[in-house]
Amino acid sequence: MVGRLVEFFGYAPLDPAGFRASALGHCPFVDARCIKPNHGGCSLEQRGSDPVIICPNRLYADKHAVLGDVAIQAFGNGVELTPAAEITRRKDTGTLTGNEVAVFGKYWGSELSIPQPVDPDSDETGGFFIDYILARLNTDGEMAEFTAVEVQTIDTTGSYRNQSEALFRNDPYIDGRGNNPGWSTAGLNWANVSKRILPQLIYKGYVLRRERKCGKGLFFVCPSAVLRRVRARLGTKLLEYPIAAGTITFQAYDLGPPTAAETRRELVKGATFTTTVEQVAYAFVSPVNLPEMGVYEKAITAALGR
Repeated sequence: MVGRLVEFFGYAPLDPAGFRASALGHCPFVDARCIKPNHGGCSLEQRGSDPVIICPNRLYADKHAVLGDVAIQAFGNGVELTPAAEITRRKDTGTLTGNEVAVFGKYWGSELSIPQPVDPDSDETGGFFIDYILARLNTDGEMAEFTAVEVQTIDTTGSYRNQSEALFRNDPYIDGRGNNPGWSTAGLNWANVSKRILPQLIYKGYVLRRERKCGKGLFFVCPSAVLRRVRARLGTKLLEYPIAAGTITFQAYDLGPPTAAETRRELVKGATFTTTVEQVAYAFVSPVNLPEMGVYEKAITAALGR
């Protein structure tokens, strides 16, 4: 696998704005410190493929517009994403409108956790954290309903450290073959779709299904490439359902086209797909996209015949 960064601290490599942000360790998407300040990678491309977002903060562009997209799908037009502190102020002053959606999560306040299975013979405790909870309020400030949002990009394998080090110096990255811009050993860790992403989605989806006021299920925000891998892993015969209790809605995003210097690429809304937790769980343990029967026998026979 070979790859290279296409965004560095929010901008194209060698963009003056990205270089200035790198000196400060600043993420322009959340207006806070970069969560990966040692390498500053936002998105990565592999040879012959479109760029893929590799940092979750990249999905929080335009003041968490993705959460606004989810809130509209879940609760309808006219809703207003509102920090918990502002909710308290409006309750105290009697200025609630009934359009407020309280947001709990990173950069908005404390994350909320749900319990994970605990061995009764063990002293260990813990919880799975949901990235964001969106709670629609009524004019009395009471919760009318809520939904949950998971935001996931994709982890990398290998390393693009040499490219980052060059960009921190504001130098072009030239690889060992003289390519400019060069290619690193970085790749995308698609194994995590099966190992980590899907098991957590299924668990959280089942927990939320038992919540009386969670009538719109779980939303999963991810790059389009991740959604394609999820559907490939589960098979293409998942039934589509309307958004309701016990559903998982997959919402994908892509990078827009390259832009002029000192401007950032847009985040473009991609495909939306809603199915049930049961559909995902069954497809996960009963995959339909298996190789032909006897594939190992053929491989072994071929190897022994050499």
